[in-house]
Amino acid sequence: MKIFCSRANPTTGSVEWLEEDEHYDFHQEIARSSYADMLHDKDRNVKYYQGIRAAVSRVKDRGQKALVLDIGTGTGLLSMMAVTAGADFCYAIEVFKPMADAAVKIVE
Repeated sequence: MKIFCSRANPTTGSVEWLEEDEHYDFHQEIARSSYADMLHDKDRNVKYYQGIRAAVSRVKDRGQKALVLDIGTGTGLLSMMAVTAGADFCYAIEVFKPMADAAVKIVE
């Protein structure tokens, strides 16, 4: 079975889709992605946590349970922030299986 992977073409700057074998090493995709940049952006993450904490607090102040849906969770960082902020339920969704597997290991 073949799968599609996106690649940035350094000559044109466009993103191209290439066919890869089903045994393709997705760890390379993760290594080339922007996950690390996002994880190490302290200012961004502090602001996200403040916003998540404020949103969870507003819901709880209304006497409701705080339910969070993190679509495209990546490493699960924002989901972990939501739980730390007091969310009653948090659903982390990730379609890219290698990243979903990594998120499970990180959260455990």
